[in-house]
Amino acid sequence: MADAEVGDDSYRDDPTVARLEALAAEVMGKEAALLVLSGTMGNLVAMLSQVRNGGAVLVDEHAHIFRLESGNLAGVCGITARPFRAGARAAEDVFHEESVFANSRMHRPADMLCLENTHNFAGGRCLPVEVTATLADAARARGMHVHIDGARIFNAAVALGTTAAELVAPADTITFCLSKGLGAPVGSLLCGPVSVIEEARRWRQMVGGGMRQAGVFAAAGLVALQGGWDQLTEDHANAKTLAVALNGTGLDIDPAAVETNIVYVRIPFERIEAGALVSRLIAAGVIVNPPKGDRLRFVLHRDVSRSDMDEAIRRIRGVLD
Repeated sequence: MADAEVGDDSYRDDPTVARLEALAAEVMGKEAALLVLSGTMGNLVAMLSQVRNGGAVLVDEHAHIFRLESGNLAGVCGITARPFRAGARAAEDVFHEESVFANSRMHRPADMLCLENTHNFAGGRCLPVEVTATLADAARARGMHVHIDGARIFNAAVALGTTAAELVAPADTITFCLSKGLGAPVGSLLCGPVSVIEEARRWRQMVGGGMRQAGVFAAAGLVALQGGWDQLTEDHANAKTLAVALNGTGLDIDPAAVETNIVYVRIPFERIEAGALVSRLIAAGVIVNPPKGDRLRFVLHRDVSRSDMDEAIRRIRGVLD
């Protein structure tokens, strides 16, 4: 990063950013790519570039783009989100009358299908390419674009024994994060057709994403994309070990459902209130986010070694005891 060759990305003359965008497009099997500051920004400009104001997108009711991006679909894009049942993978469960709507003066037909891989709220669950392809075919048959929020797409690729490019091949556009699992400090990429990426570049400027010497952090992105996923297998193994250990303490979790690096566990309220457990964990040096209802999320990554995880398990057991 200190030695990065830089320019002004607003004028498209930062050579390190250009190298990163070209590499990202190649890795994802798409025509072009655009560096953005975050996955949320990448999803936002993907919507703005492909769905006009007043349009609608189909999205899982627990998707990040629907639940955790501050209502930007409505507030910034003027887009209606039409949620389908969480975890639905069959076309008939996604494309039903209440989500698609017939084209009439009362309703616009849905313009885009948004998928998430891996799925955060589902505990890092992977979406196999066969499912993506089936849903993408059904979407296109209805004249819809297909976008994948692939914040952790490399986790899915490693877990499924394939490549990120294969997993996103059925989609028009894909957003992925350099800072989730790959080890970079900041940055995400939106990949897709040249025409969409050029339109997204204009929208990035509109929402405040013009950048100057972005090559400084794009250099870290180059490192991340040239083997940053080598660590992910170990992260997944650590997550599975943690899930087994938490299950052994009597907390509500099915270790078999842990596919990647995210572990969600339910806290039995009759045993301890979730917020109280978080406070005790923090006091013991195990830092977790505030609970979402009765659920806690643990995420394994390259900065948590196997010995770190073993120590965390020891402390968690101590708190629960």
